[in-house]
Amino acid sequence: MNNQRNEITSLPMTTYCPEVKPTVRSSVVKALKRVRASQPFNYLATSVVHACQQVTGVQSEFVIKHLHRVGSVRRRLPNGRRVLLWSQGDDWVSTQVYWRGWNGYEPETVPLFFRLSTQAQVTLDVGAYVGFFSLLAAHANPKGKVYAFEPLPSVYRRLRRNVELNQLANVQCIPAAIGEIEGEADFWHIDAETPTSSSLSREFMGGGENLVCTKVAVITLDRFAQTNHLNRVDLMKLDTESTEYQVLRGMVETIQRDHPIIISEVLPGRGGEAPLEEILRRYGYRFYHLTPAGPKRRDKVEGHPEWLNYLFTPLSSDEVDRL
Repeated sequence: MNNQRNEITSLPMTTYCPEVKPTVRSSVVKALKRVRASQPFNYLATSVVHACQQVTGVQSEFVIKHLHRVGSVRRRLPNGRRVLLWSQGDDWVSTQVYWRGWNGYEPETVPLFFRLSTQAQVTLDVGAYVGFFSLLAAHANPKGKVYAFEPLPSVYRRLRRNVELNQLANVQCIPAAIGEIEGEADFWHIDAETPTSSSLSREFMGGGENLVCTKVAVITLDRFAQTNHLNRVDLMKLDTESTEYQVLRGMVETIQRDHPIIISEVLPGRGGEAPLEEILRRYGYRFYHLTPAGPKRRDKVEGHPEWLNYLFTPLSSDEVDRL
């Protein structure tokens, strides 16, 4: 395990592709963002507005969209533990958690994921971003083990920081992308500290003058499970911006052996729906769309423009209802 971790960490992960050059943002926008993020202005503004919203019970979507929390975000979880995120006001997850509560980000998904995590001995967070789902899983079951995969160096540093702030010894962070074939690949993203979207797929990311790519390590989950002696995988959260089916193709042995519960993003019209369905149906999985009204059984995997996540499991509808 240590050998593999050292090999991954030593790869030239900050090598940028020369094909696309970033643009400079307007000085006005930069100035406004500096003021919004400056301290103590941000701390005082967000704290006062949040307290007012708590008293009145009224949430302002304008505030949530434009007044991002800079610094620490703490929220109590159902088991009494506290999850802690640190942000520069640049990641959407922390903003949602600050203003809406621990389950305010992807509310159709997070409470279910937390409940599933309480019983999971091994959880994989593929496309971990700043680590919110990894933190939830580790707090939900302190005796379980969580593996968080994030390839982009700047985001990986934020992930590590959040894990360390939560003092979680049961989370291992791996600076690699997960795919179908091992090697090295271009990882596409906006030129920002914590871009909200990034992918191995250039087609998914489209064009734009501020699009760049970073060389990253790509590994398969079957190889990772074998190398790290994972005798069982219970739960997986999957969000890789249209390459989710490639992740599953690289872990068919693990799927066949363990039938882990999978919570996966499914983007409509991005070419991943049919491959996901084909792979999972082969191993006896059922498809449940995660909606505000709960998991809804679907005969086919079809993305939704607003509610993006699916629950993939061999469990029956009655068993899912009991979750």
